[in-house]
Parts: sequence; structure tokens; C-alpha cells
Amino acid sequence: MNYIEAKSGISRGSLPEPYLVSLYRVLSPYRGCGHGCRYCDGRAEKYFVEGDFEKDILVRENLNIFISSQIAEGYPSKEWGAFCMSSGVTDIYQPLEKELQLTRKTLEALIPSELPVVILTKNALIERDFDLLERFPQALVILTITTVNENHSKLLEPNASSPAERLETIKKARLRGFHAGIMAMPLCPGISAEPESVRALFDSCEASGADFIYPGGLTLRPGCQKEEFKSLLEKDYAHLLPLYESVYCENRPSGMPRKDYSFPFMKNWDADLRRRSIPQMIPHTVYKDLLSPPDSMFVLLCHMQSLYMSRNINVRPLKDATDLFSLWLKTERTTLRRKRIKTVSSDPFPITRILTEKFNSLCENKGTELEKILKNKKLSSLLSEIHTSQLVFNYSKLCAEKPVNL
Repeated sequence: MNYIEAKSGISRGSLPEPYLVSLYRVLSPYRGCGHGCRYCDGRAEKYFVEGDFEKDILVRENLNIFISSQIAEGYPSKEWGAFCMSSGVTDIYQPLEKELQLTRKTLEALIPSELPVVILTKNALIERDFDLLERFPQALVILTITTVNENHSKLLEPNASSPAERLETIKKARLRGFHAGIMAMPLCPGISAEPESVRALFDSCEASGADFIYPGGLTLRPGCQKEEFKSLLEKDYAHLLPLYESVYCENRPSGMPRKDYSFPFMKNWDADLRRRSIPQMIPHTVYKDLLSPPDSMFVLLCHMQSLYMSRNINVRPLKDATDLFSLWLKTERTTLRRKRIKTVSSDPFPITRILTEKFNSLCENKGTELEKILKNKKLSSLLSEIHTSQLVFNYSKLCAEKPVNL
């Protein structure tokens, strides 16, 4: 463990991040990870983590102080949107956090912003900080679960919380009133991606009361990550080596497997979740509480592309409309950010207020003004109806409907 100085803390996008439905990104207190997951793509050369990934962990001890300064100076003010605390090269609740409590200190530093928070982890230690999460306007707790087979889990992710503990954390998060969901990934060929294994995982996730189950396959980037996973296969799953040599033979920089192999699996996962009426991505019912109306609509458009594509529906018109809407949203937001708009107690997020007012105007009269931007009458009508009638988009049925709580 070595200490380094944090030189940044909170970063802000010009568009919300669709995968983890957040406008702000919070730097992790750690670089490297003691969970030791054998599949972690944080091991890849792309991320430039020096030394032993599991042991030579860099610690940003001053991160909470840096973030407190940013918030005091008003950096994340003027715009409503969720913070995201996660990282591709670490877990903010890895074993070292139990001792150092830097994630807890970072959460404490974020509370005065009065913004929501999204957290992704595979460690039940997050339960320790539920008292802090209750002080945020909204919180989304996401647990990654790869398999419910304890033996596979011990080999794949030796120092993470057990699958049973993580499922219990989801139940506890829901009881505390948080949004909570599961990233069912990476589903590994021959180990956890087989139909029986996936069914057992989905059954357990459904029983936990998760708001969503987001499945995903294993990526193996050429180099350190792929070699690390290969060493696991050679020792514990030698019979699967020919399968992996075939599935990952293209050696894509992204680490993606052959599409002809992975696509049928993804279609089956999607069909299974639809039968259960469980959203297969973070649903509209959740992120509408975490983002402004125009930002929520951008995320919805991005998600709709994936949802329709998984059912072999042509998404070219949808993609074109999404690009046009993102250009409008980015341009309007950039213009407002350049102005010296002051916040007052009665109007703490003025940029969001103005953006939302502009979006409201676009959605009036069944979206006639929105159509001028999207160049798509049917889609403009749907989005305006969702917004003006306070509907939500059902990811399983692919239709707009009234939320259950209304």
C-alpha cells in the first residue's frame, strides 16, 4: 500500500452516463484492488496499474478533503444529478476500506451537495454506510454477482463477499428504502454463463427483491488480463481451455468474445428476464429519481436502443434521434454553464431548472417542437407523453405506463 495525492475529486459530464445513470463521477480512494477477482479487466494494460494489482494498492488519503473543497466552492451546484462512486480498476469497498474508511469519509464529504448517489460494489461492507446513504436525497445500491455457486465464486473472486452475503445486502438495501439492483456479470463461458447456472443466479436475484438484473458476458483484453484468467483455467478449469481459445480467438482490444457465440446467450438472458418481468438494465422507474427530466430522457433513448436491438428491431431511426437529442442537450447545457448563473436557497439548481423548462416547452402540444429536433414524429409523441403525463417506460413490455406508486 502506498499513498498518493488526489488532484481531482468530482468530474462532471456534458451528458449523463447511461450505464450507471449519473451526471457526476467521483474518483475512487483506491487504485488497484484487494478482491483479487481473476476476471477483472482492471488488470489490463489499458489502465496502467503498476506492480501487483492485488497488493500494490495506491491510496488517495486526501480525497475527502479535496472533495469537501470542491463542494464548498460550489463545483457540483447548479445542476441536479447523481454522483457515481465506482471504478473499472478498483472496488471502493475492497478489504482495505474496512481499515482505512476512506470511502466512508468521501461519502460524508458528498452529503452537503444534496445530490443523489449511485454506488457499485461486490462487498457487503457497504452495509456499514447505510446510515450515510440515508442522508442523501436518493441512493442506488448496485451489487455485482457473477455466480451463486460458492465454489466458483471462491475461485473467480477470492476476496469478495460471498454471493449469499451480497444477495442479503440487496434485501437490506431495499428494506432501508434505497433503490437496489444487481449487475449479473461477468457471466463466464462454461462456468457461470451456462443456462442452469444463469437460471439459478436469476432465481436468487429475483428473490432478493432487486429492482433490476443487468447481465453481461466476460471480456478478456489481450495481455495481462487474459493471461491471468488463462492461468486460472489451466489450474482449475483445464477442460475449458479449448472453449476459451475458440471464443476469444479474435483477440479484440475490447476483449469481446466472438459475436456468433455470445449473441445467442444474450438473447436467452433477455428472454428469461422478460418472462420474469424484471428490467434487464437500470430501469426508468429508478433513474428518473436520480437525474433531471431531460437527462432521464437521454438515458431512456440510449437504453431503448439496447432493448430494441436485443429483439432484432431496427434501431437506426432511434439512434439518429438519440444523436440529435444529445446534441441539443449538450449544446444547451454548455451554453448555460458558460453563464454566471447564481444559486439561491429557493433555486439551488438553476441550470437544471432552465434546462427542464426548455424541455417542457419541447414536449408541449404532443411534442411538436421536440419533433423538430428528433426528426421523428412517433418517437417525439411517445417521449412527450411520458414526460407530460409522468409515465414510465416499462423495459420488459416496451411500453409507457403509469408508475405503480401513483
